[in-house]
Amino acid sequence: MGTSFWRRTTIDPPAAEFPEGEHVDLVIAGAGFTGLITALMAAARGKSVVVLEAHTVGAGASGATTAKVSVLQGTRLSTLRSRHGLETARHYAEAHQYGLDWWAEFCETHGVSAQRRPALSYSRGALGTASLRKEKQTMDDLGLPARWHDRLDVPFPARSAVELPDQLQIDPVQALAALVEAVDALGVRVVEHSRVTKVTPRGDGADAHAEVRSDRGILTARDVLLATSGPSLDRGPTVATMEAERSYLCAFEYDGGLPEGMYGSVETPVRSLRTVPTENGEVLFVGGNGHRTGTAAPTGSKIESLREYAEKYFPGARMTHGWSAQDFHPVEMVPRSGPLPWGKGRVHYAGGYSKWGVSGSAAAAGIMVDRLEGLDPRVSFGKPTLTGMLKTAPSMYADLPVHMAAAAATSVVRKPRPSVRPMGEATADDGEKCTVGLLCPHMGAVLSWNDAERSWDCPWHGSRFTACGELIEGPATSDLKRHDST
Repeated sequence: MGTSFWRRTTIDPPAAEFPEGEHVDLVIAGAGFTGLITALMAAARGKSVVVLEAHTVGAGASGATTAKVSVLQGTRLSTLRSRHGLETARHYAEAHQYGLDWWAEFCETHGVSAQRRPALSYSRGALGTASLRKEKQTMDDLGLPARWHDRLDVPFPARSAVELPDQLQIDPVQALAALVEAVDALGVRVVEHSRVTKVTPRGDGADAHAEVRSDRGILTARDVLLATSGPSLDRGPTVATMEAERSYLCAFEYDGGLPEGMYGSVETPVRSLRTVPTENGEVLFVGGNGHRTGTAAPTGSKIESLREYAEKYFPGARMTHGWSAQDFHPVEMVPRSGPLPWGKGRVHYAGGYSKWGVSGSAAAAGIMVDRLEGLDPRVSFGKPTLTGMLKTAPSMYADLPVHMAAAAATSVVRKPRPSVRPMGEATADDGEKCTVGLLCPHMGAVLSWNDAERSWDCPWHGSRFTACGELIEGPATSDLKRHDST
């Protein structure tokens, strides 16, 4: 698996020392869109803010996204309506419109590459067309200027489509670099290579705060925000009611062009397409093939099938980059931005954007900063219903036991041990052969091997580790055990 196309732009945040022993208003774990936008908004209101990033700025989904910013998201609005009612769909649409407007203004004022484009959800067959008609009806009922197409003049299979004009696409790494510059101007410190390993609520009433431990040291804050895609550190209902999903994206040099727009299919396998203007012409993006993180099925074919798709429908396309990203899907189908149950009102989480984190992150940041100030949030993602969540849960978790059993079956079991513990053997990129324990240190799930990205992945909550057991992304906070000498 290669590097994201977007990484042709570098991000160089000012060097910042870990603020050992300091007390600040807000500590944010995670320097992606959610963390940096929240830092910008909070600092603009006079708050002292420190951002701690386990790797580097934008190392997660923010630096690997398709970077579509749209209120039209497949058939999300009609699905929300069927599960939770029209008002929840309305709030969700308004939140993402807020996010789109925020990004449009930010990109214009900070010189970030962005283009207005129509968004189109399209079908390939009769079932998809029926779903699209429901989406069009919901958008009409919400007063959105949607358009119906009986056919699309595109080179790939498309039967019908719903279009929403005047949406946005951006360069996410340019945006991250601009955010880093903007927060630095307001005194925010961004500390890279500092993984938060524990957050402990302390005190009561006016003295309530949180102690933050990282692998670089300890500090305290009035509030802590986990802006880590999935809820890092959480072991309760927040992480238990979210599904981690990996999806894949390829960039192609292609001279044939694509009718202006951002495209996404509504049937599986999903195909997501857009173009990126560069100094040498447009680059074509083709994405899709999402699957639950940590499934035992081979993943190496995911990129290959996207390449074959592009070469079939865009003759002459030459693949230059192939990469993947991880997104989290809440059972209630709307993002989260609020306090965690165990945080005593001082530990918060924002995330769960179900692949729509560019617009979602700006809305979640606005909601979070308003709540921290004791204000009514400027927007809302809506109020999910219990019956709606019960409708979603079976499809989200139905295949999990099968994947867990398959992962266990492919592991190597060795003795002696107090109990049977699965282990796995793999070769790192540098040729080192490693044997690691395959129980996820987060909550004990059996990991499976991701051959496309050469990583050990958790099917429960999405933690990922290198071939030799080093933690790539949480919610786990520690590496796997090495057993090379056994």
